[in-house]
Amino acid sequence: MVKYKNFLIKSQVLTLFLIPLTPHYVINANFHTDDIPVLLFLILFLLNIYFKNINSLFIKKLIPLLIFILYIGAQNMYLNGSLFFSDFIRYIFYLLILIFVLNIENLINFKSNYVFLFLFLSTFSILFYFFKIDLGTDSYDYWNIGFNSNQWNFTKGRMNGFQAGGPNAFGGLIASLACYCLLIQNNINKNFVIVLGTLGCFFTYSRGALIILVIFVIFHLIKSKNVFSLFVLILTLLFTSAFGLVDRFTSEAETEGIEDRIQMQEATFTNISDRTIYENIFGYGFENYGVVRNTVQSINEFDEDLRPTGPHNSFLFIILNYGFLGLLFFINIFFRQFIIFLKSFNNSIKKPEYYFLGSFVALSFSGDFIQNHSISVVFFFTFFTLISYQNEK
Repeated sequence: MVKYKNFLIKSQVLTLFLIPLTPHYVINANFHTDDIPVLLFLILFLLNIYFKNINSLFIKKLIPLLIFILYIGAQNMYLNGSLFFSDFIRYIFYLLILIFVLNIENLINFKSNYVFLFLFLSTFSILFYFFKIDLGTDSYDYWNIGFNSNQWNFTKGRMNGFQAGGPNAFGGLIASLACYCLLIQNNINKNFVIVLGTLGCFFTYSRGALIILVIFVIFHLIKSKNVFSLFVLILTLLFTSAFGLVDRFTSEAETEGIEDRIQMQEATFTNISDRTIYENIFGYGFENYGVVRNTVQSINEFDEDLRPTGPHNSFLFIILNYGFLGLLFFINIFFRQFIIFLKSFNNSIKKPEYYFLGSFVALSFSGDFIQNHSISVVFFFTFFTLISYQNEK
């Protein structure tokens, strides 16, 4: 019976790590393939309640997240006349994850999930790049899963994974997973993580992801005085120069990615500074406004052939949708753990969870990573494990 219960818990954790691996295909109007891991999680959640693996709510630990959920629900009800919308449902799902994690007795057993996900995604990126394999597009019909050809002079294409958000999201996920795995491996495997993570991230040609990965790796290696691994990182970066490392950072005339992001964030700052106090406090509401280059306006005002997105900054995105009050409630979810991190800084920076979370947050300043729930589910699970560790104390 004990083994059966443990199997249920491990299976439920596994469903969360399957979410970034499940592409988005439409099954019918109300159900998609990437809903399958979520449905499995919910089924296992009920089974774990039945077998009393989940038997406590820990209400005090839930309050910050509950406040944010209630706020966005009330705001959407007032602005859009509906309580249930996708962000509301997603954060309810995160609430269930938090309840589940708080009831797990030994989280150390689940570190291997990060390793397996990292190894699979990095290897996928490298192999599919060299063999130029693509699995076609998902129902978003934008990026290929696998190799995406382009017209750049320095490479024939860039890699994308199974998640939503394209190569930048794929590169960001690999970078954060590499940061996590770097701190749980011994010195021999650490070099393997550096090589595999750097190459896997590089072939997505996500500049932000590669920069964040290199910064976090260098910080860790200098702190641990690991000169040899630092040399391994330098050699790996020199290897990538043969595939356009320098060109990717200098040939802006071909990519225009940085200029786009600057335009989008500048336009968002301008919009925030120009809107009313009421709009700044409470926001526009979920998916009422979008951004295309230097234009921020109502979604309905864009031409149908355009694809409005967020401002490529998760925190500006929250301010647009939910206002500064929403941002305050969102930050409050993480505030207590952030204070704990600062108070025990020297011990905290030895934990892989903080490396994952730190790299993910850093990437969120140049992308809508927190809003990309196909990858942010790992971010929230990781954060919730820290709350659980504190709960054990």
